[in-house]
Amino acid sequence: MKVCILTTAHSPYDERIFHKEAKSLVEAGYEVVIIAPYEKSELKEGIRIEAVPPLSSRMDRIWRLKALYKLALQEKADIYHFHDPDLIPVALRLSRKHRKPVIYDVHEYYGDSLLTRYWVPKPFRKLVARAVDQFEKWSARSFAAVITVNSNMAELFQRVNPEGEILHNYPLQRQFDFPRPVNVKPPVILYLGGINRERGLEVILRAMTSVREKHPEAICELVGPVDSADLGPEFSDLNPWLKQGNVRLRGKVPYEQVPEILAQSSIALVPLLPTLNYQKAIPVKLLEYMAAGLPVIGSRFGYIEEIIDKNQCGLLTKPGDPENLAKDICTFLEDPQKALDLGQKGWDAFHREYTWEKEQSKLLELYQRILIKADH
Repeated sequence: MKVCILTTAHSPYDERIFHKEAKSLVEAGYEVVIIAPYEKSELKEGIRIEAVPPLSSRMDRIWRLKALYKLALQEKADIYHFHDPDLIPVALRLSRKHRKPVIYDVHEYYGDSLLTRYWVPKPFRKLVARAVDQFEKWSARSFAAVITVNSNMAELFQRVNPEGEILHNYPLQRQFDFPRPVNVKPPVILYLGGINRERGLEVILRAMTSVREKHPEAICELVGPVDSADLGPEFSDLNPWLKQGNVRLRGKVPYEQVPEILAQSSIALVPLLPTLNYQKAIPVKLLEYMAAGLPVIGSRFGYIEEIIDKNQCGLLTKPGDPENLAKDICTFLEDPQKALDLGQKGWDAFHREYTWEKEQSKLLELYQRILIKADH
């Protein structure tokens, strides 16, 4: 059986798409091709990458839909599995015109996320967000199944399409088979993943300026793409802030390097702001920190608060408050035993409850149900 995975917003080697779902399908005997923006087509670990030219803008993703549709159709797959809302027109055509089973894999609350996107004119954000949300739910009726990442999201889609599965975006257990970091010198405070204002960029920069007054040896590393476009004018030049807070920008790194970076860190941050999208989301970075045995400092709301509080694996900080964040960072720097103890609790909880290996069987069972229905 052949599976064609489609994405315009992600690399073909995206953690969820390639390392979790595609690899799980190949291990189960499926033939898998991923159509995605990339510099070249290639075969890797039994998965064929069908590259389309890298997309230069959001509008470029829309203009390329016709080409993506033709490529997808040429694959003559038994199941199509897509990951981005801008691909809905392609998915609808595959489902309605060609009667192909199509799975929609929903990663986030796309409508809600538009309410805080600076590139959407503010007067139109609510209107655009509502339109996108309604179109997404209306379209979902036509798909063979909808995959979501948490129970709240699943409830929203089950109202229009009862077939689906919750696949939590939990980390791969085998990726974190390394000793827990102990007494890293100098201490490294880590933020992993893309960062902007709503993910806590301004809060971290201000907090680290305060931390360095007490602990000049401490280093903060931001590992992932940085978007400072929506910060205030005082952040038009980040360099003074980076220097004052001893903050280093590592940029985006290959997925395979993430465990090594975690193993060389001391404290991990999840200082997200309580936007509608983040209030309902489970940040993967939080679970990766726990998998590495790092003590976590996370914002006091939503799933972040629920997971940290339930597992006693870190400290909860007031969202958007740099002084509170600085105080919590200093707590761990000044009490390394407490940091180790809470990190151990996170490590235990991850292995007990939050691994992708526990989710994999649900993906394969969903595929089996869809194929059985398609045969009747």
